[in-house]
Amino acid sequence: MEIPKEYFTLEEVLRRWKIPAVDLRYLAETDQMRLSFLVFHHEVELGCWEEVDVGRRHRIPWHYGKYRGLLDLYADDVHALFRLGEWRITQFRHADADYGYLIQFDDHIDLRLDDLYLRQDERARIEQGYGFGPPRTACQTAGGGFQATPDYRAVVIAHRAFKLGPIQAKIVELLHRAARDGVPWQSGKDILTRAGSRCLRMQDVFKSQPGWRELIESDGRGAYRLILE
Repeated sequence: MEIPKEYFTLEEVLRRWKIPAVDLRYLAETDQMRLSFLVFHHEVELGCWEEVDVGRRHRIPWHYGKYRGLLDLYADDVHALFRLGEWRITQFRHADADYGYLIQFDDHIDLRLDDLYLRQDERARIEQGYGFGPPRTACQTAGGGFQATPDYRAVVIAHRAFKLGPIQAKIVELLHRAARDGVPWQSGKDILTRAGSRCLRMQDVFKSQPGWRELIESDGRGAYRLILE
């Protein structure tokens, strides 16, 4: 019996999936799977990029604060970690921001391979998309091949898998509930506000998801719905 966890070591993942370590490394280095590292009350900065000239841009921070939990790595940092066994991290991915930087101590963290983890929702997404591990039973199904983990952080629709950030997941959850209530079309501005988004446009929230229009449909007049058919 497996106890509920928010994240897993790579050793646990390999044991569950029964695949060679080189295949797991390939998935991570080709950005098909995102790995994470853990911080405890570390100061971070989140923000967006603003282009000031052709080829020039600067950071626009919108959040400073202490963070405790998992942060996602870029694929090139994962590659360096696997190749060298240790690597210095200065920035990280965040689904609801253009960038994330570590801004405490020397503005970096030194990681080793043992510091790599796989989030529960990312594990669920990979298992759904690639067929690894035991059969999934914790997904909600809503026709059209739509499936989601209970927190909506991992979603599969028409055999395409999405790993969503907190705001993105909340939007999908709200649209899913609306569809089940028989009112699938919802005001985009209303959904964004209810999800706690700082962005005013749906495309800005989902710009980290290149295929998001296969998940959410617009009527061209400010309303959105999940594509469940």
